[in-house]
Amino acid sequence: MNPGEIVQAILKGRGILGDAAALEFLSDRPRLTYDPLLFEDMEAGASMLLAAVTAGRRVCAYGDYDVDGVCATALLCRYLRGIGGGEQIQYYIPDRTNEGYGLNKEALAKVRSGAAFADGIPADLVVTVDCGSVSVSEAAYAQEIGLDIIITDHHDLAEGLAPGCVFLNPKRGGYPFTKLCGAGVAFKLCSAVENFRVRETGGENRSILQSLVDLVCIATIADVMPLIDENRTLVKYGLGLIRSARRPALAAIFKVAGIDPAAATVRDIAFGIAPRINAAGRLGDAAEAVALFLTDDEVRMREGAAQLDRRNAERRHLQDECLRECLDLAEAERVWNGVERACFLMLEPDAAHEGISGIVAGKVREATGLPCAVLAKTKDGELKGSARSAGRLDVTALLRGRAGYFLRLGGHAAAAGFSLRKEDALRAKEDLTKDLLALLEADPEMLHEETHVDLRIESSDITPALAEALVALAPFGQGNPIPALAFRAKASIVSSVKAMGGNGVHVRFRAADVPCVWFSGTAPLTALLDRFPDEELEFVGCPEINVWNGRKSLQFTVSLARPQGVV
Repeated sequence: MNPGEIVQAILKGRGILGDAAALEFLSDRPRLTYDPLLFEDMEAGASMLLAAVTAGRRVCAYGDYDVDGVCATALLCRYLRGIGGGEQIQYYIPDRTNEGYGLNKEALAKVRSGAAFADGIPADLVVTVDCGSVSVSEAAYAQEIGLDIIITDHHDLAEGLAPGCVFLNPKRGGYPFTKLCGAGVAFKLCSAVENFRVRETGGENRSILQSLVDLVCIATIADVMPLIDENRTLVKYGLGLIRSARRPALAAIFKVAGIDPAAATVRDIAFGIAPRINAAGRLGDAAEAVALFLTDDEVRMREGAAQLDRRNAERRHLQDECLRECLDLAEAERVWNGVERACFLMLEPDAAHEGISGIVAGKVREATGLPCAVLAKTKDGELKGSARSAGRLDVTALLRGRAGYFLRLGGHAAAAGFSLRKEDALRAKEDLTKDLLALLEADPEMLHEETHVDLRIESSDITPALAEALVALAPFGQGNPIPALAFRAKASIVSSVKAMGGNGVHVRFRAADVPCVWFSGTAPLTALLDRFPDEELEFVGCPEINVWNGRKSLQFTVSLARPQGVV
C-alpha cells in the first residue's frame, strides 16, 4: 500500500467517510464549527451578558481550579474586558481545600456583597465556567440575593434536575457536538455575544475572540476531551497561536518548562504546560494562574510562571510519596487470602493531599488495571475522594448506584469527585466492589484496555514518505490517537538489538529490516525473543521521522509486540 492509501484506510476506520470529510479532517485551515445559538438558552444568555457589559454592571466569572476552569475564566475575562467591560469584569475561583468544586452559597454571598473583590464593588451578574450543572439550590440562592446568573458548563447533567436559570451545556440537547470542554463552552458564549454586538452596534473586534483560541486549545487537551469534530478545529487553530508565541504569559510558562513553543505538540501541553497551570489550584490558589493570563506586566508574567514551576515541583514530590503508599495499600486490597481479585480500590493514604488525589488515583489505575479512588481527610472530618475509571467502566454511574453514601458527587464516565463521612467509607467500598463484580459477571472484559490496531501493513510499506504522510492526521490525543500500524517479522531475523537509556530499559533493534525503537521495551522484547525464537511476531506502533543532531532518520516506534495471532 502507498502512503495515501494507508492514510485513507485509517480515516475510514475512524469514521471519517467521504472525500469532503477527509479533506476537512486533514486541512490546515479546518472550517468545522457550529452556530453558538444552537445551544439551548444561548440567545438569552448572550443578550443578558452583553446588556450587563454595555450598562457597566459588575460581572463575575466564577470558575474552577483545574486547567479548564482557569483557562475558561481567563478567556471570559479577557473577552469581556476587551469589548469595554474593563475592571468591572472580575473573577472568583473557589479554594480546592476549603470550598471544593463548584458553586457554594458563601462564595455567592461574597460575590454579591463585593467582599470577594479587592475594590469591594458588588457583582450584579455571575457567569459560571466549567461548573454549575448540578448546582440547583445554589443557582436559586443566587437569584434570591439579587444576583443574576448564567451557568456555562460541560459536565454531566443530574437526572431530572437542572438549575432554574440561563443554563448553557452542550449535553442539554440541540447543539450538534457534546464534547466541548468548559473553556469551549465559554468561547461559544463569547462568540454569540460578539455576533449580537456586531449586529446591534455595527462594531467589530473579532481579533479579540480569535486570539483566545489558544486557551481553548490548552483546556481541551488538559481536560482530555476528544480531538475530533469541532474540538479538532479549535485545537488546530489554537496550536497555531501557541506556536507563534503571541501570548507572553503562555510563552513564560513554556520557558520555565524548557519547551520550545514554536514546535509545541499536544503531548507538550498535556505533560509540560497543563501540569504547571494545574499546580496553582492543587497546592495553592488557582487565581494565581488566572492572574498570570490576565496581566500585561512582563515582570509579573515571569514571576508568575516561576511560581507555577515551583508549585509543580512540589506537586511531583508529594505525588511520588503518596503514590508509593497507595500502591502498597492497593496490593493489600486486591490480594484476598493470597488470591488476586477484582475490586473497587478505595484508598486512604496518610500522605493524601486533595490536590493530587486524582493524579495518584489515575496512576494506581494504570498499575493495577482496577478503578481507584484516593481519599483525603478534610478539615471538617469528612473524606474527599477522586476516582478514576478503568476500561469501559463508567465510574460516575457506578458511584451514583450507591448515591446514599455520598454527601457530594459529580463527574463523567472516566473520572469522578465525591465526599462522604469517614464512618461510611468501608461499607461504601464493599458495596461498590459488589456492584463492580456484578458488572464483570455480565461483561468479563469491561476493565480490560483493548489494543487497537488501525491497519496491518507490510514491512516494505514503512517508509519515510509514510511517516511524513501520517503527520497530516495530527493533532493526536483522546479520540484521535497516534496511528497504530502493525507488521510482522520472524523473531529469528530481529537484529541489531541495543539497549539504551541510563538504565538500559529502552531498546533499538531491526525487525524485517525496519529500524525500531521501543521505550521501556528491553525486558519485554528480550522475553519474546527467548520464548518464541522461531515464531512470527507482530509489532504494533507508528513510523516517524527521528531528528537527532540535525540528522533525520526513519524509525518505527513500537508500543506493543506479541506473537502473531495473539489479540
